[in-house]
Amino acid sequence: MAARAMATPSTAPPVTIVTGASRGIGLGIAKELGALGHRLLLVARDAARLATAQHEVAATGARVETIALDLRDESAAAAAVAAATHHFGTPTIVVNNAGTAPADKVENTTPAMLHDTFALHVGAPLSFARALVPQMKATGAGCLLHIASTAGLRGYPFTSAYTAAKHGMVGLARALHAELRPAGIDVYAICPGFVDSDITRAAAAAVAARGKTTAEQAFLRMAAQNRIGRMHTPAEVAVAVARLLQDRPAGCVYDLDRDEPAFVD
Repeated sequence: MAARAMATPSTAPPVTIVTGASRGIGLGIAKELGALGHRLLLVARDAARLATAQHEVAATGARVETIALDLRDESAAAAAVAAATHHFGTPTIVVNNAGTAPADKVENTTPAMLHDTFALHVGAPLSFARALVPQMKATGAGCLLHIASTAGLRGYPFTSAYTAAKHGMVGLARALHAELRPAGIDVYAICPGFVDSDITRAAAAAVAARGKTTAEQAFLRMAAQNRIGRMHTPAEVAVAVARLLQDRPAGCVYDLDRDEPAFVD
């Protein structure tokens, strides 16, 4: 990766918000960044799971706080920014990881499913950008990083709401990148294929519930759709996040589902 020099280098540990951080990919990212010294605010809906996650991330030596929020609420991003600022100072990084992955036939895909997926994958990242970009512009630095998906680059069956929302997330990242990079603000969308996570296994169970396969068979079929021929691990995504945040290479959309991960634009 070709990195660029930061406009205003700082020795202070980054203040980073990680959403969907109580489990799976988000928890893995929080642990990775915590071990690197980030001051972390973890955001998720379940306060009990957040408390467990806080304990696990603090074991890395990190300073970590939590706030339970439903990011489908338009005011939630501002509340998270206020909490991070109260504990640590103005956030300089947001990792937009929170999401949902409904799986069903298109004829069973409801407007509510579409609304929820767009609210989490597009609405919440946009709200964080609106809340933080003025300060980021003032300092000439900052990063908005979206955990997207190869579903934002191509289509998969039985995922119409999810695929549409992930295309929206990738499109938002591209638009923000074009607008904000001249101001010194980095915007990335990381696109793994299917990841071995609670969300993926729940989607496999939903497929199995239709009665034509088992959850394990559905899981293996998902893995086979990845170009790398297997499931990604949460740890792989976390390492990619840490590397992008450290090196700040040129580029926007980073495809992990390649034998050698690379920017596609």
